[in-house]
Formats: sequence, C-alpha cells, structure tokens
Amino acid sequence: MDAAERRTLMDQGRQAFLAGQFYEAHELWEAVWDVIDDPDRTWIQGLIQIATGLHKLSRGRSDVTVTLFKKALKKLFDAPPALDGMDLDLVRADAAAVLAAIERGERPLPSQVRLRSRA
Repeated sequence: MDAAERRTLMDQGRQAFLAGQFYEAHELWEAVWDVIDDPDRTWIQGLIQIATGLHKLSRGRSDVTVTLFKKALKKLFDAPPALDGMDLDLVRADAAAVLAAIERGERPLPSQVRLRSRA
C-alpha cells in the first residue's frame, strides 16, 4: 500500500468515525492494518478497537466496550500524539474517560469519544 492510499483510507475511516459509523471506520482502518508493520500496526489496531467498542456501546453492549477499550488503551499507551493526521492524545483521553464512566455504572454516549485532526 502506498502512502496516498493509506492516507485516503485513514481519512475515510476518520470521516466514518465522526459520522458515528464506527463499524465502517473499523473496516477502513483494518484495510491499512492488514498491510503495515509495527509500531503503526499496533496503534491502528488500538483505533480499530476503540471504533469497535463504540459500535458495541451504541448497541447497549458496554461489557464488550470495556474489554475492547482496555485492550485499545494498552496498545495506544506509547503512541505518538498524532497518527495519520488524527489526534491520538484526545481519542486516548476520551476513551479512558468513557471506560471509567462505564465502570462507575454510568451510560456514556459514543459521541463522547472525539477524533480530531492533528498534524
């Protein structure tokens, strides 16, 4: 996969994520994940797990969200502040806050995890 194709798929995934189409975001990012190497592979897998967790959260499966977010946050722990133009610091912090809210018995919304652009 060349750089332009990667950029396109990652951006399309971000747009799907922002539209609340978390499963579609996961699928687009997975196309990149399938062909790249670490460390980016691990970090993109973390994004995929967050998107999948939000998909599950939107369907009332917060138990699955907890499992996926814990795995994702481990993968994103040493990620750079930004990857492919996406603010990983923000998505990581928001995912941690949603995870904590679920663990307190609250019902956070998938929209509470933001994914902004960042150079």
